[in-house]
Amino acid sequence: MFQFCRRHKMPASAQRKLLSRYCLSEKGHHISVTSQDISHKKLRFKRTQPSDPEAVEVLLRRDSQKHKGPEFYFDLLPEARVIRVSIPPGPEVNVRLCHQWALECEELNSPFDAQETVSWGRTVDLPYEFLQPCLCIEASYLQEDTVRRRKCPFQSWPEAYGPDFWKSVKFTDYSQHSQMVMALTLHCPLKLEASLCQRQGWHILCEDLPNATARESEGRYVLEKVDLHPQLCFKFSFGNSSHVECPRQTAAPSWNVSIDTQAQQLILHFSTRIHATFSAAWSHPDLGQDGLVPPVYSISQTQGSGPVTLDLIIPFLRPGGCILVWRSDVQFAWKRLLCPDVSHRRLGLLILALLALTTLLGVVLVLTLWRPLSGPGPAQPVLLLHAADSEAQRRLVGALAELLRATLGGGRDVIVDLWEGTRMARLGPLPWLWAARAQVMRERGTVLLLWSSACSSPTCGPDPHTSPLCGLLRTAPRPLLLLAYFSSLCTKGDIPPPLRALPRYRLLRDLPRLLRALGAAGPSTQATGWGRLGARQCLRSRLELCRRLEREAATLAHQT
Repeated sequence: MFQFCRRHKMPASAQRKLLSRYCLSEKGHHISVTSQDISHKKLRFKRTQPSDPEAVEVLLRRDSQKHKGPEFYFDLLPEARVIRVSIPPGPEVNVRLCHQWALECEELNSPFDAQETVSWGRTVDLPYEFLQPCLCIEASYLQEDTVRRRKCPFQSWPEAYGPDFWKSVKFTDYSQHSQMVMALTLHCPLKLEASLCQRQGWHILCEDLPNATARESEGRYVLEKVDLHPQLCFKFSFGNSSHVECPRQTAAPSWNVSIDTQAQQLILHFSTRIHATFSAAWSHPDLGQDGLVPPVYSISQTQGSGPVTLDLIIPFLRPGGCILVWRSDVQFAWKRLLCPDVSHRRLGLLILALLALTTLLGVVLVLTLWRPLSGPGPAQPVLLLHAADSEAQRRLVGALAELLRATLGGGRDVIVDLWEGTRMARLGPLPWLWAARAQVMRERGTVLLLWSSACSSPTCGPDPHTSPLCGLLRTAPRPLLLLAYFSSLCTKGDIPPPLRALPRYRLLRDLPRLLRALGAAGPSTQATGWGRLGARQCLRSRLELCRRLEREAATLAHQT
């Protein structure tokens, strides 16, 4: 007969000792045995047969020979997080999952603690919450007092020591003052190692601190003289598996620091709620926390327990340096690397530069607006350069030059080598080009490149008429450059990539845009009405001449 009394729960180790120490050996003898906390929904207990030692030995020998426990097979299905169990032909079997400890196999937490009955020809899926090294499958026959058979296959599986194992551990933080304490609740009897590590960011590995191994006592891991900061974490490890647990994630840091610059000084503003000493020193940016440069500057907080702000002034070492800040009254402290931004120290110079630039732009704008009122200035010439390789193309270039001279008006000159043959023969092609270029730059004129397929060759051809254009392309700096081409003599693909950034005009379709870019003033504004009518007729005839010469040059180019 058993009588159960509900009392305070005792540690599992004490329960096992008491249960293994007592037995009922005499009639009418009463003993009190502490049991586990009994749920009001169900009652589970183990029954043993009392006997003398010799009888027990006989029974055990006979039982080991006849009843070795039921045979069963299993398959792990990690995707479904179940273990599938089947049995060979024979009687029905009860199966369950449990966690193997020293003296017993403890059942899993609800709802994974169910027992299932499996018969031959059928399979049963036992769900599990976490895959752990101490997870076992236990089977027994349905009748009472049968031997249970247990298989614990996952102790040698690396997967059992992975993320599932660390998810099953319950971490409880008991840190306070300068003591870092973490309590662990495990489902498996494993001895873990713990050390201290430091994080510089949440996506950066936690760096181990030297000589920072925690001591373990009754499931609690303790480290003394620690700066309790959220970036200081426990690193638990077992074999090749490790896990980082950072306490005080929801609590505000006990101290913080901000940085400011003033003249040739760096000011560190410490905000703290505890009595502490803070230190700072310059550090090489490339070496991080290992590149400490003496001297070390320190400041202490010895006032009340409320929030206090301390200012630590440090002279500048050199531009581009970083400052290392930490709490120095403890053995293990979180070190923070701060790199001051000194760009705002040049704010005054930047403002002066902007004011000077604004003044210069204002002067240029006034001069630009005042220029038309000061009377007509020198006519801005247009230097027309080409690479015509046939007589038909040269006639087309001459017609275009006449058209530009007539439409630009205002006494504007168009410089083209076809009209200065005598001077070019006397000076030579290249000196003539330099003289014309100097005139255009001096009088703020424009260079118009008339491109054709003849310019696409690497040497621009041996024709002496192309030498001015080749010479200009090899000179620098250049005056204002515009590029025009006749669509029947040149395509966009014939224009080399370096010149595609120039303003381009397709003739004669883009002639109005080209004239606006050249600053055309139109025919003489002082002409009478009959004069304007004659000027328009003259322009129309020159346009027709250019179209006809373009067709002739294109026909000749296709034939050759």
